Amino acid sequence: MSRLDPTVKKETAYAALWVTALSLIMEAVFLIGDWWTPAVLLGNMAGAVTAVLNYLLLGITVAKAVSGPAEKAPLKVRSSMTARLLGQAAVVAVAIGVFHTNVYATLLPLLFPRIGIAFRPMIDRKRGKTAVEPEGSDLLD
Repeated sequence: MSRLDPTVKKETAYAALWVTALSLIMEAVFLIGDWWTPAVLLGNMAGAVTAVLNYLLLGITVAKAVSGPAEKAPLKVRSSMTARLLGQAAVVAVAIGVFHTNVYATLLPLLFPRIGIAFRPMIDRKRGKTAVEPEGSDLLD
């Protein structure tokens, strides 16, 4: 088994940080609104793990595609996207259908990495960086 690329590790940790923080906020909203049940926690956990795993698999795919032949890179990324989307759908369907998790708590964490990515330029600008460094985020250093 090959070692995980350091950039993939760092970027996945960045996404996991955002997923964790936003999951805690979501749990708090459910608690404050008096809508919290164990199904919310289970759904949040299923969605959060799925979101981080999806981001990790995306990073691994992109790292492999970049290091391989350039003409095969788009096909690798596209096929990975399809497989990851189907995997996410399967996990969500099982979580909601079989384990009866809360639908919102299961689906919302899938959006959390995108929120972190959206805030990335603002955070980098505030830290004095003009662009994302090729070696990944230094927020976790």
